[in-house]
Amino acid sequence: MQSEAENPRPFVERRLVPILSLDVDGFTRLTERDEAESMIAVSRLFKLEVEAKVSKDGGTIFKTMGDGMLIEFTSVVNSVNWAARLLQKLHDEPVLMPGGEKLQLRIGIVLADVMVEGEDRFGTGVNLAVRVENCAPPGGLAITKWIREFLDGRTSLTFTDIGSLLFKNVSHSIRIFIWHPDSIAQQRKAAEFARAARSPEVPSGRPSLVVLPFENLSSETGNEHVADGVVEEVTATLSRIGDILVIARNSAFAYKGRNIDVRQVGRELGVRYALEGSVRKAGQRLRITAQLVETETGAHIWAGREEGESGEIFDLQDRIAELVAGAVHPSVRGAEVERARTKRPGSLEAYDLVMRALPHLWAHRMFENPEAIALLTRALETDPQYGLAAALCAWAHAQQVVYNWTDDVEGERAAGQRLIEKAARHLGEDATGLTALSTAVMLLEGNALRALPFVERALAIDPNHSWAWTRRGFGLVYTNRPDEALFSFAKAQRLSPLDPLAFNMRIGMGLAHFTAGRFQEASRYPKLVLDERPGMTWPYRDLAAFLAQAGDIEGARAALAQFVFERPPMSLASLRDSLRFMQQPLLDLYIDGLRKAGMA
Repeated sequence: MQSEAENPRPFVERRLVPILSLDVDGFTRLTERDEAESMIAVSRLFKLEVEAKVSKDGGTIFKTMGDGMLIEFTSVVNSVNWAARLLQKLHDEPVLMPGGEKLQLRIGIVLADVMVEGEDRFGTGVNLAVRVENCAPPGGLAITKWIREFLDGRTSLTFTDIGSLLFKNVSHSIRIFIWHPDSIAQQRKAAEFARAARSPEVPSGRPSLVVLPFENLSSETGNEHVADGVVEEVTATLSRIGDILVIARNSAFAYKGRNIDVRQVGRELGVRYALEGSVRKAGQRLRITAQLVETETGAHIWAGREEGESGEIFDLQDRIAELVAGAVHPSVRGAEVERARTKRPGSLEAYDLVMRALPHLWAHRMFENPEAIALLTRALETDPQYGLAAALCAWAHAQQVVYNWTDDVEGERAAGQRLIEKAARHLGEDATGLTALSTAVMLLEGNALRALPFVERALAIDPNHSWAWTRRGFGLVYTNRPDEALFSFAKAQRLSPLDPLAFNMRIGMGLAHFTAGRFQEASRYPKLVLDERPGMTWPYRDLAAFLAQAGDIEGARAALAQFVFERPPMSLASLRDSLRFMQQPLLDLYIDGLRKAGMA
């Protein structure tokens, strides 16, 4: 056996040098707008302002990454001065990208002990430069404490200390300083880090959520931008949900590269829920996973994943954002309902009363709906300007009328109408409230054409709101557009298959097929709902009408008997009045089916 002296290890050259990491801020977003033009603009900037000039200050580019590059310098002072000149020029002479957005760089500089292998550089310091760069404000620069100490008295730049941060694969915290050509932007970024470092006050009644930076689980290090792009899309999509307060992306990214317990994140940001995720690449396949966690307990509430080709990254990001938003919304809502149930009655406030009312509304049962009205009325007594409570309560009164649960139809209509007006005054941009308002207007006023703009506005605010897609479908059915309606119901079902209101999507699909004359196909859907929801009886009315028009008179009569059992007395005339939201010829066809089933 040879000794180490006889077989020495190969010599590895190492250098203690400044390493500069540079990339284009929001590159994924820019290329999505116009990939070709964005790439041309970035390539031109890199060629004219970086490649042509960096060597004059002792810089050597050793790695390029499409929208970024890594540069080794021979001098700390030169590296910082070169970066500042480049950022100042872009600030003074902006390069406009497709859509009119300014091209902005982020730069990070660290002092690193690197290994030299040909033209490449390796070591933890190289990775640290990339992570420090993520702390820079868009259009600005971030440096470590060691770089700042080397600059002492050698630059006129004024840096802001944003504190000590933890980074992935680094055992200790590192103090970071930032600079920007615009001092206001510099202070704004510092304020964001300050907010992330303390426990912000989040309104107690509203659920709050943070989308944490997704982890890159691929063996290739160049996929960080893919994970970041997914987080941007998911954050933007969830931010449109009016029911949930979503922490800004910049505050969430303060946790990038940090191995931190989600319960600590909850305490520091004051959020009830955190969305974690990862990106894994194998060849040309990408898998993106996400999971929703309750920060107080660390319990997992929901998990999902999407897969696709890496060449379809933008479509994949859109799909995962849609999937997450469609699933997270009802998951958070369900968790909030459980949270409200555990509170002592004396501590219930308006929001918690609304959460307690929801299961009674979702039940769609004659003896539960009045309980929902009572809870929502208490919520409005606590907060008379609570638009969501008013809209939901109007919907509850509409259910009393539409499902034939009351013998005081006009009284329920009048109460609901007053709540419609209150909701319209106080709702604002609340997608759930607007959907409830649309439903109440549709059912109580019998005016689907007036109701549809409310639900379209809800979808403009939150395109992934499954209940809004469901109510849009009903509006289209009632106005005799069944095939368009089926698309809306299918969209709702795909967004949120486990939603407590998923049965309503199937009710809508049945009514759409009925409207199109497919009576036998239509009858499958209320049967499915009745199997899923034992104790719910109002779908028997649809089943009776559908079977009768399909020629199954015996089955229709049996269904009608189940529907009228324990309900107040009714007639074809009273049913026609309660279903006035259906336009002719749908209403005539439906009432004729009930007549054939034996209703007088």
